[in-house]
Amino acid sequence: MTTTRRVLTVLATAGLAISVFGAGSASAATKGKIYISNNCGKAVSTTIHRTDGSMIAGTGAAPAGSYFGYPVNPGTYQVRVPAGNRNVQILDLGGKAHSAIVKAC
Repeated sequence: MTTTRRVLTVLATAGLAISVFGAGSASAATKGKIYISNNCGKAVSTTIHRTDGSMIAGTGAAPAGSYFGYPVNPGTYQVRVPAGNRNVQILDLGGKAHSAIVKAC
């Protein structure tokens, strides 16, 4: 089982409501990304916060059908969307860029 597949299995077992994927080769300076998919049918507020609560990205009115992405360093973040707060962990996959997608609704 590959490392990526192992990570996906662990995340699926944990019941996280996110999609996670590796996005090809990356240099040490490459960051992962957190994407927020607004599938709500209306404009909604979406934000990304550090574990200390400070907001690092977001919008007060992401349009319906939008796909908002933000580059982040490996670590744990909280994504606040209408569906509820989601804790997202961006992993260092040994030279692979890592991203997570969170559905807003």
